[in-house]
Amino acid sequence: MNIEITAPTSLIDTSPETAYFWGRVVGDGTIATNQIRVRASDETAAHRLATIAGAEQTREPSNENEQKQNEITHQIREREYLHDTSITRRENEYIVTVTGDIASEATSIFGLPIPMGTFEESVSDTVSTAEDDSSISIPDSAYNFTELTEHTQPLLRGLFEGCGTICYKQSAGAVGLSFVHNKQVLERVDNLLGDLPVPTPTSDPAPASSNGHWFSLDDDAAPAVGRQLYANTDSTGLFAPGRRRKLLGCLDRIDDE
Repeated sequence: MNIEITAPTSLIDTSPETAYFWGRVVGDGTIATNQIRVRASDETAAHRLATIAGAEQTREPSNENEQKQNEITHQIREREYLHDTSITRRENEYIVTVTGDIASEATSIFGLPIPMGTFEESVSDTVSTAEDDSSISIPDSAYNFTELTEHTQPLLRGLFEGCGTICYKQSAGAVGLSFVHNKQVLERVDNLLGDLPVPTPTSDPAPASSNGHWFSLDDDAAPAVGRQLYANTDSTGLFAPGRRRKLLGCLDRIDDE
C-alpha cells in the first residue's frame, strides 16, 4: 500500500499528523535537550514518522547490532513480555531522531517533561525511563495534550502503537488491549479513550512486571475500540501496518469463531 503523507509545516502545529507523531513519542520515545527520538518495530511506520518529522536527523549506530537504512537507525533488540519478564523475544527496531529547538518548544506546548524516555538505552545519562514511576519527578500538569485533543483518534493510535499491547485470548475467544506506562500517561490515555464514540471501560492501573503500571480495556469493549482506533486510516497512512494487521486480524478471528 503506497500512501502519501504530507509533512506538517512544524511538529508543533495541531494536525492529525502531529497528534499521531507525539502519541508515538510519548508511547515509546525519548526527549532530551535538543533531541527527540521515537522507536518503531515496523520499517514502514518509521519512514512515515520520519516524513512527518520532515528534515529528520539520525544518530550514528552505537554498536554492532545497529545499521543505518535510508536515514533511519535500525537494530535488533531483545524485548521482555509484559506479563513474564523471564521470556524475551528478538525484534527489529527502527529509530527516528529529530534534533533542534523543536524539543523544548514541544515540551512547553504539549506539557511533556524533559527528560522523558522509554528507551532502555537513553539518549544521555540524564534521561530516565518514563515507565518507571519513581525514576523522575513529573509535574502534575505533564502530558496534558491540550493542543492535540482535537485529533483524539490519531493521538490515541500513536499512544497505542507506542505503549499498547494486543493479546489474543484463544480460550476465551477474546482480544485483550492494554497500555503500559507511568500512571500519569495512563490517566491521560484513559481520559482520551473516554472521548471515543464507543464504550471504553478500563481496569484500574496495576504495577507491571517490568517498570511502570498497566491497565486494560474490558474484553467486551476491545473490538469496538480497536476498530475505532483504525477507522478510515487507509487514506491517512497514520498507522503502523504491522500493528494494524495484527489487531484487525485478531478481531476478525474472534468474529469468525
